[in-house]
Amino acid sequence: MLRALIRRDLETALRGTMLGWLWVMLVPLILLAVYTFAFGVVFSAQWRDREPVPFLFPMLYFTGLLLFSLFTTCLNRAPGLMRENAAYIRQIVFPVHIFIPVVIGSEIVKFGVGLVILILAYLPLMGVPPLSALSYPVTVIGLFLFTAGVCWAVAAVAVFLRDLGQAMQPVSMILLFLSPLFYPLSTVPASIRWVFYLNPLTFPLESTRNALFFGEWPSMPGAIAYLIAGWACAVAGLALFQRLRPGFADVL
Repeated sequence: MLRALIRRDLETALRGTMLGWLWVMLVPLILLAVYTFAFGVVFSAQWRDREPVPFLFPMLYFTGLLLFSLFTTCLNRAPGLMRENAAYIRQIVFPVHIFIPVVIGSEIVKFGVGLVILILAYLPLMGVPPLSALSYPVTVIGLFLFTAGVCWAVAAVAVFLRDLGQAMQPVSMILLFLSPLFYPLSTVPASIRWVFYLNPLTFPLESTRNALFFGEWPSMPGAIAYLIAGWACAVAGLALFQRLRPGFADVL
């Protein structure tokens, strides 16, 4: 059922377009091409605290953007999910909590396509990835757990507090500038760095980039702590969703 719902979600987003499923591949491909031209050719941007390497900055930015887009897209969709699927809540007995995994699964499909494009661009530009790239799935799984937990909580609360949907855009902007997406975390003053560690995107952004491009393995205690925190967030978010679930029909 989950697979069928994910496919339906993707098809709904692409319905009516001339290119259809090709857009899933074209969007990240176009973005990577634009970033490579703008940051690698026009601005010749370099990553701070690292040796200058051609096209390193756009590759780092695109790598981080894949994770950032997955999290923020799910977050922005979460407030309206229950209202979009109100018929399932009012008329039939249905496990409505599954709509969060559906949205995440849909974004994982797009993330996977973007990752394939990243690999295809990485090999000719950067060469063979270091062994530390094997640690990539660990931190990404932690981010998936955080995404599920936060989205379950937001989707449930937004049923009763519609203002939450309007707040998602400024929240996404805050996350954008409080995430080490355009810059390494080492450039942030030590006195305020703790604020960035409260952001669930910080650890995966730093860890995956360092692993893929600089041959640096993530801290083992940090990776374990991140996975545990992600699992705790997912459990807490689902518990809150199930706690508020009986009141959905009265509001919708």
